[in-house]
Amino acid sequence: MFAQNIQNNQAAQLGMQFAGSAMTAMQENVHQNVSRYVSMPQLKQYFDVTNIYVLAKLRILVFPWLQRNWHRLVERDSTGQVSGHKAPRDDSNAPDLYIPCMALVSYIIAIGLVVGRLGVFHPEDLGFAASSAVGIIVFEVLLVKTFCYLLSVGADMQFLDVVAYSGYKFVATIVVLLLKPWAPWWLSWSAFAYFGFALAFFMIRSMRHALIPESDVMGVNVHRKRRIHFLFIIAMMQFLYIWVLIQYKTPV
Repeated sequence: MFAQNIQNNQAAQLGMQFAGSAMTAMQENVHQNVSRYVSMPQLKQYFDVTNIYVLAKLRILVFPWLQRNWHRLVERDSTGQVSGHKAPRDDSNAPDLYIPCMALVSYIIAIGLVVGRLGVFHPEDLGFAASSAVGIIVFEVLLVKTFCYLLSVGADMQFLDVVAYSGYKFVATIVVLLLKPWAPWWLSWSAFAYFGFALAFFMIRSMRHALIPESDVMGVNVHRKRRIHFLFIIAMMQFLYIWVLIQYKTPV
């Protein structure tokens, strides 16, 4: 019995060592693959948030009409030259990835709560919700970056900025989703309209300075009208995205 326990302990230790080695190798592999496309210091900056920032950003997302200043704060080097933008912890107008990530996870959980409460829960519903959410983000990011390239605009807007702006829609979606099955129809549709307009207004004001630079003057930049139309399309498509995301039943 004693010898068997020793063998079991040795096997357990070997298993733990193997699992630890596999986890370390996987983390290194993920880090290397991510580093090919995104600078890790830059990625960390998008998660450099505080509780004050999170509350301020949520207020802007829910009540964007109350926000007066939409300009991002800049960082300057020792010579006074602009070296970049301030991190989210120092600027409530800066995009972050913390809120979108948390909102995405919360959205998937909310889907499970809703279908579970209605008694129609299936495990594949969560997978369908996650794939739909990620698919919408990928589609919107590719759409924005493609038009930015075609219109030669948006050089100041990083790829992760677009991902962050696209991910903010889950905050509004969660509210509408939780109201849909239980609230009166007029209340759920009112919430859909309000948060749709709020998100559209937020997208216009947040992305305007990158897509339509202040240096563009009517008659000077021939693409200005196209950029305005494109920004309006991005804003109005938020209604479609929210509507798709609140469809919590898996297609048969």
